[in-house]
Amino acid sequence: MYIEFRLPTGAGGQAATMANHFLNKELHNWSDQYNIPYNTKIHKYTKRITFDDEATYSFFAMTWNPTTKRFRSHFLDYRLVEPMDTRDK
Repeated sequence: MYIEFRLPTGAGGQAATMANHFLNKELHNWSDQYNIPYNTKIHKYTKRITFDDEATYSFFAMTWNPTTKRFRSHFLDYRLVEPMDTRDK
């Protein structure tokens, strides 16, 4: 499972770079406040967040409240993604 944030497009990637900068600050503040580590990966114009513990995704959804005014709508418009299991069992 992962959390996916869509980054804005346009301005030759500058909008995505700026939004990613502010999102990193918000994620860092959230992580410090609750002492929860996370991993990130950027894929095209999305930023993916993963946690080691599955229960953290629900906790994130209940506590995520970014304070920045810039890109706030992008930061609140995230989705939880459950990738399809395509590996043979």
